[in-house]
Amino acid sequence: MPKPLLTDEMIQQAAREKERLEREIAQARQDDTQLIKQFAPQKAKLEKNSVYKSRRIESQKREERGKKITKYIVILVVLLIIITVIVFKF
Repeated sequence: MPKPLLTDEMIQQAAREKERLEREIAQARQDDTQLIKQFAPQKAKLEKNSVYKSRRIESQKREERGKKITKYIVILVVLLIIITVIVFKF
């Protein structure tokens, strides 16, 4: 089984990183307005990536479910062919 692209640990780490950046930004607002400009691109990037992560997780789950269904359909078709051959031979 291939290694998943996005694990729960990675999601939790990203959430912790986002919270840390938000705390730093709040502190920076109190200290200096120029620091807000320094952290703004990082915060925007994290917010943008959260949507892509969610879509990536859903896509991965959908692909895994599709592979399982395909496997079971192939097994079912093979069994049906074997049963029809046995029934019509005897």
